[in-house]
Amino acid sequence: MNEVHPVKSVPRLLPACLSVWFLVACGVSAPGEDLPSPRLITQDFADGNDGYHSQGTLLHGTAYLAAYFANSTVLFEGRRRRAASRLEKGELVADMTLQVDGTTASLQPCTASGAQGATRACGLGVEGQGTCTPGTRVTMTSGGICHRDIPGSCAGEPVMRICSGERPCEYQGAGYLTTGAPSCGISACPSAYFTCPASGIYTVLAGASTPGNAWNLDLASDMGVFPATTQELRADKLVGLRLQTNSGAMTGPQLEVETVTNASQVAITESPGTWDPSGATFLYGVKVLDSDAQPLGRLCGSNPDPTAGSALAVPVRGLYDTAGNRTESTDAFTFGCDYAVIAKCYRWGYKPWLDGAQAGPTTKAHWSCTRMARADYCGKGTSYTHDGTPIRLWDGLSPTINAPPANPIPPAGVEFEAGWKPTGPACLSHWRWKTLEASCIGLSWPIYGSSGQVTNDCRYHPGEGCAAICDDAREAALIYGANVFNESASH
Repeated sequence: MNEVHPVKSVPRLLPACLSVWFLVACGVSAPGEDLPSPRLITQDFADGNDGYHSQGTLLHGTAYLAAYFANSTVLFEGRRRRAASRLEKGELVADMTLQVDGTTASLQPCTASGAQGATRACGLGVEGQGTCTPGTRVTMTSGGICHRDIPGSCAGEPVMRICSGERPCEYQGAGYLTTGAPSCGISACPSAYFTCPASGIYTVLAGASTPGNAWNLDLASDMGVFPATTQELRADKLVGLRLQTNSGAMTGPQLEVETVTNASQVAITESPGTWDPSGATFLYGVKVLDSDAQPLGRLCGSNPDPTAGSALAVPVRGLYDTAGNRTESTDAFTFGCDYAVIAKCYRWGYKPWLDGAQAGPTTKAHWSCTRMARADYCGKGTSYTHDGTPIRLWDGLSPTINAPPANPIPPAGVEFEAGWKPTGPACLSHWRWKTLEASCIGLSWPIYGSSGQVTNDCRYHPGEGCAAICDDAREAALIYGANVFNESASH
């Protein structure tokens, strides 16, 4: 490693109080002694838009560290249904499997002579099901010269009937929407026009105009999906979604969505004033159920700020264990309670989905941010700070998500604290709380010479066992490879 000689010659980490043997000399209680209670800022967010954020001690904010996509169910029209759930950016999506709901007389063979056309009550079959946006006008056609812009074909003068939802219907009966007929005099291929029902699902019945004749029908729609095997559910359609907390099992606790709110509608006191103005993130009110679907409480029920109201959860790609280690997963995701740092680092701009399908620099910055926000100096999941302590953070991404402070000189009493990596601090300048120094820190301790200078400073004496000291973000990035930085007051 090439040596870098910064302008500053006296790092802020130099005082002997960083050494366990000099704690008392620096006015800091030695390990095991009773510590004075610091004045805590117990708000969920820092006041004002001065660029400072309110960090916290909690990682997930809940004891449930994973929610699994498999074996999820949704509540659709009052009934519980199987669905395949997934995460799309910052939003949960469930694909509910469609089914033909029951039968009707029109699906039975015709036994009487004279039954003919689309209005008859026999001799039809289920041609398929489709999905559409409720309230939109849908054209369903088998193509031909009357609808050259929509693919499709037919043979044998078929007829069709369109029913609302998943239940087959009778002509002019419950759920009936329309019948299909040739759309112009020179084509025998049927077409139909209807308004998409509130369920967003429709079922098509079809058959030969004269029962027993050969026929073929290849349908297409100009809106939505046909044929469809699943219905995509989003936003408030996910109220009632249940997710498993155990891998590959339908036993044990489940998580059920109670409320869904777009994060752009949630006001906060920090800049930019809303939780996430992008519109791509949703926040969920979630309750925990036991294996018998009886409520156990709220997923995010331990908000340290009693004035913050019911806590919401944001879905975040990847899984974090209790030691703060992150792994990618296609099977599960993390619900981060909005008062804990997985959610806060997401809200501060480090959204893993910004990297696309594969984890990249933004995902790594989010991971580093979770270490930084909790002052996880040991990189083992232990926090060495207090809830609500203000910090200012920025990053070395290109382009940056949080830009460096416009004024390189921090306010009085505030100093550069550390550079951070996904594994913890890359280098350190000062402790955030002198009463919470981390004796287990993985960084090597400074060794002091007779003149009081550090003799194993990595900046001047790189090598095994050197002390990772940094006084600014430039040093933290260039020498130690940090990608997230912060400044704070030393309390």
